[in-house]
Amino acid sequence: MARSGSVAVVEEPILCASIIAAQAVVLGDDGFRQRDVRFFIELFSNWLESTTGNWALTVHNVQVQRHLDLLSRVGWAKRLGRKPPRYRLTPEGLVELIGRLGRRDDLRRLDEFFLVFHFFGAYGDRLKMLVDRSGPLASRALARDLAELIDPAALIRRERATVRRAIARLSARSEESIKMSELSRRLLSSGKTLDETIATLERDHAYELNSQKPLTELLGGLPEPWRRVEVEQAAFHRATKLWGATRELLVEYDRVLERLLKAP
Repeated sequence: MARSGSVAVVEEPILCASIIAAQAVVLGDDGFRQRDVRFFIELFSNWLESTTGNWALTVHNVQVQRHLDLLSRVGWAKRLGRKPPRYRLTPEGLVELIGRLGRRDDLRRLDEFFLVFHFFGAYGDRLKMLVDRSGPLASRALARDLAELIDPAALIRRERATVRRAIARLSARSEESIKMSELSRRLLSSGKTLDETIATLERDHAYELNSQKPLTELLGGLPEPWRRVEVEQAAFHRATKLWGATRELLVEYDRVLERLLKAP
């Protein structure tokens, strides 16, 4: 499934957290309603909006209901026979949604990680009780997975591993771009033509999309002064001001994660 505009999808961390929260506040076996999920979506979005100032997940009631019906079809929730419909997550459904929160593998929204970290840190014991109360799990492996997923320290370790991979990739791209810039200057100063220089760059330092559009083709339609700026200056600028700057941001983010890991 994918997200487009205001369409809610199962991968959306706020949606997963909101469904879990809606289940957590239900007393007895009455189940929760779509409006309960909608409230927590607005609450958690508001928390993030307080920090970023420009973002909130927008969904409509019918979108929430469709998603809950989807969870019911795949066996992660039960639709109770009432009007308006109510839902109750199965034990496997709870673990699945918790897992989607805990298995973050990208860095698109750094503040979402802090929401998940808070969610697990503040309510970890409650989440365990919630799963236990919902019924027996299908296997002991799921119980072990749950304990690992909601452990705040393990959550930070997984996030830091993702950050380190991103830092390494940015470092590699920066270094490669600097090498391209330095090689361009050496070749041009030694008397090589601009076309010869670009051909050498394409051979020795192919950029990531070179198979789709070779460097000679990418730069071929530009006026010569622009091409020279691209290989001599812009490549170095990307290395330091784009990838290098983003790398510095992630290095500082990693320091924040380390402090969180050591904090009481």
